[in-house]
Amino acid sequence: MASSWSFRKRDATCSDCSRSFQEGEEVYSLLRLVVEELQRVDACRSCFDQRDASQDVVFWRTSHSEKRGAMKMDFDLLLAAMEGMAKDEREERRDLCYLLALLLVRHRKLRLERVEMRGKKEYLVLRKIRSQNRFSVESRELEPERRKKLTGILAELMDPTQEGDLSGAVSEEESA
Repeated sequence: MASSWSFRKRDATCSDCSRSFQEGEEVYSLLRLVVEELQRVDACRSCFDQRDASQDVVFWRTSHSEKRGAMKMDFDLLLAAMEGMAKDEREERRDLCYLLALLLVRHRKLRLERVEMRGKKEYLVLRKIRSQNRFSVESRELEPERRKKLTGILAELMDPTQEGDLSGAVSEEESA
């Protein structure tokens, strides 16, 4: 697994063509895995349409604004990202998927229904609140250093203005 994860905070220019975004312009933000490195990209419509989508983890669309307000967690976006990664067999995506699942259970967006064994692997069977849709996420044993890096990345991606990690969202007891 990568020893360092680097990504930048959103700024006022396209990551690919370096063109400045205009007030109210549609901006596409995405997370992608290149080799084993998680990257955040903010792209204009043209660059977004020309990207290699095979590396995407998740993307979302927003409007550029010069005004900075408090960021709010988009749980639907996190749920969509987690559901997509739950079907992916790559190790780095399964790690992120597991942490997202714990975060969403903690914030009561998902309910843990049971834990089941499949061969030698343990899976969390989850259900979206107020829905009958169920899906499974592999339970992962992450080393404390690895967990801290991933939770820090998730925390900054969700609110780049806030320092720290999600240790309150993914506690020692829940990650064991």
